Amino acid sequence: MTIGATLATAAAAHPDKPAFVDAGRTLSYSAADETANRVANALISRGVRPGDRVAVAAHNSIEYALSYFGIARAGAVSLHLSPRMTGEEIAHCTRLAGARLALCDPALVPTVAAIGHLETTVSLDPAEFETMCDAVSAADPRLEPDIDAPSSASYTGGTTGFPKGGLHSARSRLTWATIAQEFFRLDHNEIMGLAAPMGHAAGGFIWFQPGVCAAATEVILPHWNVEEFMAAAEAHGITSTFVVPAQIEMLISHPAFDAARLASLRKVVYGGAPSPPGLIARAEAALPACEFIQNYGMTETGPLVTLYKNERDAAPDALGHETRHTECAVFAEPVREAAPGEVGELCFRGPTLMQGYIGDAEQTAAFFRSGDGWGWTGDLAVRDDAGLLTLVGRAKEMIISGGLNIYPAEIERVLFDLPQIAECAAFGLPDETFGELPAVAIVPAADAGEITPEWLLTACGDRLARHKRPRRVEIVSEIPKSPAGKILRNVLQQRFGT
Repeated sequence: MTIGATLATAAAAHPDKPAFVDAGRTLSYSAADETANRVANALISRGVRPGDRVAVAAHNSIEYALSYFGIARAGAVSLHLSPRMTGEEIAHCTRLAGARLALCDPALVPTVAAIGHLETTVSLDPAEFETMCDAVSAADPRLEPDIDAPSSASYTGGTTGFPKGGLHSARSRLTWATIAQEFFRLDHNEIMGLAAPMGHAAGGFIWFQPGVCAAATEVILPHWNVEEFMAAAEAHGITSTFVVPAQIEMLISHPAFDAARLASLRKVVYGGAPSPPGLIARAEAALPACEFIQNYGMTETGPLVTLYKNERDAAPDALGHETRHTECAVFAEPVREAAPGEVGELCFRGPTLMQGYIGDAEQTAAFFRSGDGWGWTGDLAVRDDAGLLTLVGRAKEMIISGGLNIYPAEIERVLFDLPQIAECAAFGLPDETFGELPAVAIVPAADAGEITPEWLLTACGDRLARHKRPRRVEIVSEIPKSPAGKILRNVLQQRFGT
């Protein structure tokens, strides 16, 4: 099985079944299968060769879905970049990966086209996309490589201040899909609401790809909007969706929330960030006919642990049980597993793990630091006598806001370029809706003038994506540090977290 074959298999079994629904358009599985071939041939005509890296920076759409399969069938590797990324971040990621071609939203075309090393920029405007596809053959070029060759990359925050790409094989991605189908009980009867970003590991590979493998119908929403989601659920009979906890909060707290409009919804999978206390209980009360399933995974590892209602009722803070497809361990030390109840770092080993970070051997070695195939997540956990896992903290310093990972260095590298700032430290503060929001403590330079959140947003300009911009700015005389000079972010969180 290959990535392209999953779409062909669904088309052979359900040729006339709606595969993708998007803004009033419906595409059957047979039409999607044919168009994916056309996308592949259009890319080949533009110089794409097997093994090349092709970037995609776009919001959810039918064109995105077809591009993913077209890139795979051309034998190329797809790089899934968030459309929230700045031009500087897109340039960094595509340069490191050696990409020469990018597909993107029409609004991003000027930004992406200005990147010097990208030779070709393809707009995903529906009319332009259709014209491109109509000009080439509908035959499958049959160029997909071996299942263990590099296939696609998803991006997460990087400790250097730029996103880093976790590169996966087709075997890894299809194992993700198998796990998701089993965890979330997906089949061809499902009508899946796709509101999570396809450019994110969860939206693209824990939800979108498994939906195709299951031959489900996927209702594609370009972005999250409560009223638009309820309208789509009502119009198309959406039975399941994947969201981050912040989206659940937005849904049930929205003034226009109406459970009757979500009568078809039977399953909500949530993950990507810790769930605030009491949120799922309130959601179950608001949507009593709906099952809420918690999923834990990472860009580097895939969907690995899940928690159903019966276990959540008994252990509301638990993470859940791991999949049978991947080894799981909690290590107190690299050579010693933690005893039940003992805190250790959560590690995984098996076919779901990434091959490595693109162009970053040092960070790849750190992730696989024990040298025996175990991937070290940076999350601290305990396992009870029954095998149930519970997170107790994060060894990493990332901020998780609305399911999106933000590393402090991503914010700090931009702020340090401002002459008004002598020192700074980014950290996360609790938020009822988003889980965490980025904040920053600043030591002003001499004669810096007044530094406010408004000034900071203007000064940063477009170098920081909107979700990474500090929502709170604290002026301090010094940044708390350990004797070794390490920033004590926990001290800042305790000081300003009220």
